[in-house]
Amino acid sequence: MDSQRVDLLMGDRMTLQETVLIVEEEAYASQRLGSSGTLIQTQHQVHETRSQMQQAKMAELRETDHRRQAQMVETLCVMRDMRREMDDMQAELLALQEHSEDSSCQHH
Repeated sequence: MDSQRVDLLMGDRMTLQETVLIVEEEAYASQRLGSSGTLIQTQHQVHETRSQMQQAKMAELRETDHRRQAQMVETLCVMRDMRREMDDMQAELLALQEHSEDSSCQHH
């Protein structure tokens, strides 16, 4: 999970750096040409990049949530099994105590 997250964050970082470069280049070109259309296009590209990064992070959170849910189900199943074993052991202990009491009563 950690390596996937690092890869995702590194990808986000590279995408952000590329976007910053594009924005700077477009801003420079916009200043030189006095064109507002290029600036609007650049703003749209920045918005799209942010949206893609948010979607990737949401997908990562969903995956983490699914893994944690699976771990919780597994833990609950183990706890249920342990509870059953404890109940069985308690019943066996009670039966042994009753048998022991019956045996001691018969000897008196």
